[in-house]
Amino acid sequence: MRTDLLPLGPEALIQFTNAGLVKRALRELAGGYRPALALDDAATLSARFDDGVEVQWPQGLSIAQSRCNCGANGVCRHRLIAVLAYREQVPADAAPATAALESVSDAELAAALSPAVLQEAERARAAGLRVELRGRADGEPCDTARLPSATVRYWAGGALAAARCDCLRGSACAHVALGLWAFRAAQGARSVQLGALAAARALDRLPFVAAVDTLLRLGVTHGSGALGQALSQARAASREAAWLALLVAELESWSEAYARRSARYDAADGVDLLAELALRLAAGGQPGQAAAVLGLGQSGETLLDRLRLMTLGARTRRDGAQRQTELVLADLDTGTRLVLRHDWTPPEGSDAATEAQQRARERLAPGLGLEALAQGQLLAQAAARRPDGSLRLARARSSQNSVLPQTADWQLLGPPVRFDAVAALRREASASPIAALQPRHAARRFVVFTPAPGAVDIAYDPQTQTLLATVEDANGDALGLQRTHQGHLPWALDSLAAGLAGCQGPLRHVAGLLSWQDGQPWLEPWALACDQVLVPDFASQPTGALAHLPLGRPPPADPSAPAEALERLRQHLGQALHTGLAQVPARWAQEGEALAGQLEQRGFSALAARLRPLPGLTAGVARAEAWLQLLALLQLHRDAATQAAFSDEAPLDA
Repeated sequence: MRTDLLPLGPEALIQFTNAGLVKRALRELAGGYRPALALDDAATLSARFDDGVEVQWPQGLSIAQSRCNCGANGVCRHRLIAVLAYREQVPADAAPATAALESVSDAELAAALSPAVLQEAERARAAGLRVELRGRADGEPCDTARLPSATVRYWAGGALAAARCDCLRGSACAHVALGLWAFRAAQGARSVQLGALAAARALDRLPFVAAVDTLLRLGVTHGSGALGQALSQARAASREAAWLALLVAELESWSEAYARRSARYDAADGVDLLAELALRLAAGGQPGQAAAVLGLGQSGETLLDRLRLMTLGARTRRDGAQRQTELVLADLDTGTRLVLRHDWTPPEGSDAATEAQQRARERLAPGLGLEALAQGQLLAQAAARRPDGSLRLARARSSQNSVLPQTADWQLLGPPVRFDAVAALRREASASPIAALQPRHAARRFVVFTPAPGAVDIAYDPQTQTLLATVEDANGDALGLQRTHQGHLPWALDSLAAGLAGCQGPLRHVAGLLSWQDGQPWLEPWALACDQVLVPDFASQPTGALAHLPLGRPPPADPSAPAEALERLRQHLGQALHTGLAQVPARWAQEGEALAGQLEQRGFSALAARLRPLPGLTAGVARAEAWLQLLALLQLHRDAATQAAFSDEAPLDA
């Protein structure tokens, strides 16, 4: 019996071809186009059709390695019909259980992969990488390994010939071996670190600490040029550490945003970035953690196989005269989130209608319109995926990328992309309590939520120009939606109100950025899935729905909540990063002392103890290290406050 073929049902076969070809094979099989099947002594499957077409499929080979004399390029419908017909003739109760992935021996792995591929996998393992693992219990259709540069699904468990990867090779690749080794080492854990070599590498902290000291002395207001040398040295020191390199690049963008007088600049964002830097430097020095925490050994880009990506939402942000549109797409074959970014500029002095016309003319690649893709799906060839999940499209010719409409059927997706219960969102957040130590992903906070059918509570706050809504899951747990008006998107809230009110059909899914407030989930909507996909940022005319909403207010923050005290400290430290410590107002030290007292009253004694000495510290490495310790502790407390809100327990001081 060919047990390796039994798990290859229609869903799995789509991964190796496309949905249209699988549907055609099913239709022809049901219509009577059936082959005569036979297995020889070597377990090679032969499928002979009446029209002379013959398929030969030796045991241990993937569907792409099987042979058919029909002359088609790639996987043809005859191979699909052959495996579907074979599965039909094996009774369900006669099929043996699929071998567990962890049980695959080294000899079986060597038989499934070429020596060159195994050597490539060994080199990647030696360099070190973290692999996220999920199975059927986690909502995946089969055992799935998510590597920083690729995603592998093991459709037949230990039968590696049926494993499918989204890299250019597609199957029998190095990622298949890496995922297998990760499942062996995980012992039930949801993520595992492969490789010990990277942990032995010593990372020089000094360039990063020097950059922090320069920022503390000068502040952002002195301009990015004053910080340029220190940040460039930090960038050079992070050359082999992908997550640190991305973090330093974001620090540079943050400092440059003030110099450009960008509306996206927020001084407190610098606190978050330096806190992440402090945590990564501290955790990266622990045994066995360097590769995962710092991103050592990550490949620059991975070429991908043929892609079918469904757009889940888009957001356009303004930076002076410039615009950047960010699209989040999901690979339906692997459930992987990917991000496309496109910078563009509307005509000078243009009004909203003219800007909408310019947006409609924008092209991401030859023949690939921005507005069409925002509400459609992308078929791409020769694209490349970066470690942070951002996507680079081929631009050589228009035939490499094409856009099709989509039906907004996001039900095919599961965790970590789509959730249908607030409790599942909490479990996902609890599984990675310290987000600053996770791999940097461009769409880490982006999720799709599927509410239970029913009425949506909607209101509008005219004071803050904010649309507020509440949806519920099947258990009655609420998820809040909140979106604030922006001048360059004049009809976004109106479009969102129309979608939530049912003007486009019943609400099936809502997608956007997830955040937590006092243990409750809030989503900034990027898209709604109703009878069609509705992307508020691409609304080109008003609907009038916003004017009919009742008035409301967002829930007030509890001033006594731990998170509020931590936020006040975050803003206080952000002021120093903005001006530089030499230029802070005289009252800054007094405000810090008052904050320290408030923190002590709420049980944050360690934070207060680190805050009080800051004004008296002199410039240099010692002061920068003291700030890094304080910022790391602040971020840990903020994460702990969120986790504690899930269980109504007070966060513990550290």
